[in-house]
Amino acid sequence: MKRFIILNLVLVSGFLMLAPAPASAHELLPEKVIEYIKRNPNASPEQIKLYIEGNAPEYSDKVKSQQDVITLVNQKTSFFDNSFDFLKLGIKHILSGPDHILFVLSLLLVFAGLKNVFKYTGAFTVAHSITLILAGSGLLTLSSRIVEPIIALSIAVVALGSVFLKDNKYIGDIKSKLGIIFFFGLFHGLGFAGLLKEIEVPEDKFLSSLLSFNLGIEIGQLVIIGLALPFIYLLRNKTWYPLLIKIIAGAIATIAIIWMFQRIF
Repeated sequence: MKRFIILNLVLVSGFLMLAPAPASAHELLPEKVIEYIKRNPNASPEQIKLYIEGNAPEYSDKVKSQQDVITLVNQKTSFFDNSFDFLKLGIKHILSGPDHILFVLSLLLVFAGLKNVFKYTGAFTVAHSITLILAGSGLLTLSSRIVEPIIALSIAVVALGSVFLKDNKYIGDIKSKLGIIFFFGLFHGLGFAGLLKEIEVPEDKFLSSLLSFNLGIEIGQLVIIGLALPFIYLLRNKTWYPLLIKIIAGAIATIAIIWMFQRIF
């Protein structure tokens, strides 16, 4: 177990070095600028410069002449740089999303062995990857007014189910829990995809961007597990731990239910 903890700490340290560097839409690719120029082929460099200053100010210091505009428009992001940007974006997205963090933590409250932990997180990964790819490709759409409340509900259900209903024959067994996690994971994938709709994903690197973003989410998920699991493992045999996880599960569920009603109304 000591080796496991040390390995987790090493992994977490490495991942956290990647995570803090967020990638905004314009850092990924100045698509708005390119689209503006396509829509306005006769726009002067001055007009383009004004558009950049108003819509992509981080590029304004790079545009001082007509040649700068041409260079900016023709700028191509390399495959590696683009993939790495979306990888970092995926890491940041899950690590800065309290609802996704609480969902993953809820899976770990009752330690049932590493094998089951990987089964739970694996079911979540497969589920959210399916809907992330489908939604990111435009093949599946569902209103955020439906998705976001269900994501909040999923946290409450998993937190309460993991702790208070772990011995229930209908909910507490492994197969039932995997089914519940998979079902709610589908909605988390739609939530992840919502971010991609807010940024300009380069068309010629769409698939690699999507896969890199999803990989970033998995890395962020491993960071959460790597930070939480060693503490849960070390504390699980303490006499007061069952009471502690009941309090934590109740607190998580309360927060999630509040979020759910806020997102509904």
